Amino acid sequence: MRRDVGILVATGCFGAVMAWADRIPAAVVDLELFRIEDVQVRGLRYLEEAEVVALLALEPETSVWSDKSLWHDRVAAHPLVKSVRVGRRLPDGLRIVVTERTPIALGPTPTLEPMDAEGRRLPLDPAAFRLDLPVIHTARRPPRGSRHFPSEVRSLAAEVEHLMATDTSFLQLVSSVSQARNGAVAVRWTEPAVEFLLPSRPSPARLREALSALADAVSKSREGAPATIDLRFADQVVVRRTVRGDTN
Repeated sequence: MRRDVGILVATGCFGAVMAWADRIPAAVVDLELFRIEDVQVRGLRYLEEAEVVALLALEPETSVWSDKSLWHDRVAAHPLVKSVRVGRRLPDGLRIVVTERTPIALGPTPTLEPMDAEGRRLPLDPAAFRLDLPVIHTARRPPRGSRHFPSEVRSLAAEVEHLMATDTSFLQLVSSVSQARNGAVAVRWTEPAVEFLLPSRPSPARLREALSALADAVSKSREGAPATIDLRFADQVVVRRTVRGDTN
């Protein structure tokens, strides 16, 4: 009965409550009716819902009208969270919508650790989540305690993101990515075993040219795939059967 009365009171003044927003009178904030009982979390793939709820650090008496920015900042501070939206679900609920950071490559730390397109280190176990991602080969390691990989690694991560957006099927065969000379990027497949020397952020048309050259080379030779498909030179595709030692 007490709750029913509270609901009637809340319903009667709902329009005023929404208009007051974060300037709700203390008498309303303290109503038991508005104490948070339910939290819905959406958008999760790697984080657990219970983990996100724990980040909110809610107390039994916490009101739905408490400061949303505090909850936002607590969740946003997690290294796997790219963005978060916090909404109230009256009378006693919250709705949390999380956009997680997407792992796109593995970088040396010196063990292999997932990173996103911005070069942020992500606390994920590649084996637990079956992350089949290209490895970024570089001698650079993150500074101790840093959440970011060095700029060279971040640059290569951005190249992987570009390949993902340009041709997902091409990226799915990539085993490793490294920096080549003159700003080029060395992209390696394992099956077939071939290295592509690409300009930075190649267009879809250039990638199609590379694949066409690979298919043509395989069809004309009993030796199988060539060692290198070189697209560093404008309007040219150079196919090599032997590996040159000047690409890295």
